[in-house]
Amino acid sequence: MFVPKKRTIPIAATLLLWFMAVHGQRLPRMEWGFQNDNDLYLLNKQDQYYTNGILLSVRKAADSTALAPRELNRIWGISGGQKLYTAYTGQIHEIEEVDRPITAYLFLGINRTHYYVNESMLALSVELGTIGSRALGKEAQESVHKAFNLYEISGWEYQLKSAFGVDLGAEYAKRLYRNTGRWFDITAYAAGKLGLNHTHMAAAPIFRIGRLNPLHATAYFSSRLQAHPANIANELFLYFKPMVSWVAYDATIQGGLLREDKGPVTFRPARWVFANQVGLVYARRAFTCSLQYVFSSKESPSMFFRHRYGSLGISYRY
Repeated sequence: MFVPKKRTIPIAATLLLWFMAVHGQRLPRMEWGFQNDNDLYLLNKQDQYYTNGILLSVRKAADSTALAPRELNRIWGISGGQKLYTAYTGQIHEIEEVDRPITAYLFLGINRTHYYVNESMLALSVELGTIGSRALGKEAQESVHKAFNLYEISGWEYQLKSAFGVDLGAEYAKRLYRNTGRWFDITAYAAGKLGLNHTHMAAAPIFRIGRLNPLHATAYFSSRLQAHPANIANELFLYFKPMVSWVAYDATIQGGLLREDKGPVTFRPARWVFANQVGLVYARRAFTCSLQYVFSSKESPSMFFRHRYGSLGISYRY
C-alpha cells in the first residue's frame, strides 16, 4: 500500500487552499434560474385557473466595455417555460363548466436589462409563444398528476385552438425613496407588452424592507451579476407590490388573435386586473432563494372565483 510522504500532505493542502482562494475570488458571470408557480403552495387543495408554471432562465453579465457612461450594469437573458391554465377545477365534464378557457402557454424569449447610475432599470424583451395543443398542456398536467398520484384530470377536449404569436415587452423601475439606514425603500415600476399573445400595461409601487442592495445589484431585479468587478453584499428582505394592469388582449382567454376559429370556449378579459404580491428573498454570493404569493382579482368576468397562487424560485451564479 502506498503511504504518502509527510511533506506531500502540506503541499497538497496548500495547493487545495490556493485553488479554493482563486476560485472564491472569481466573480460570477453567469446565472441559471428556476421558478415554479402553483396554487397548491397555498396549502388549501386549490387547483384552478393559472394552476402551474415552470420557468427557466439563463443570464449573463455584459462586458463592462460595452456599457454606456451612465450605465452601472447590463445583463442579457434567455428565458422559457410553460404555463397551464384551466377552469375552476381540473375535472371538467361538460362545456358549460368551463369558466376560464383551458390552455397552456409555451414560450421562449430573450431580454436585455440596463441598470443606470440614477438607480433606475430598463428591460427590453422579445417573446415567442404558442397556445393550444401545440403548447402540450394536457400532456404536462397528466404527467404531473400521474407522478404524484393525484386525481384524474378531464376537460382538455375543450382547450383553445393552437395559435402562435410574438410579443414585445418593456419594464421600467426607478427608486423613489430609501431611508438613511438603508433598510427600507420604495420603487416605482411600470411594464407593458404589445403583440399577438399579450397586450397590456401595468404599474405598481414596490416596498422593500430588510437588508437591501441598490437596483443595479439586487436579487429582486435579477442584477446580482455584475459587468464591473464588485463584491455584492448578501440580501434578506420582504417586499410588497400592489399592481394594477390594463388588459387589451390575452390569447389564453380570447384565443389566437389571427385565428377565426379560436376554440370551443373563449371569453373577454377583465380590462382592469388588480394583484397584490408579497414575498421573501434571500441572496448571497452564489445563490438566490425566493418565496412569493400572488392574490389577484378575476382575469375575466366569466370566472367564478378570484385567483391566488404561490411561487418558489432559486438561482445559481458562477
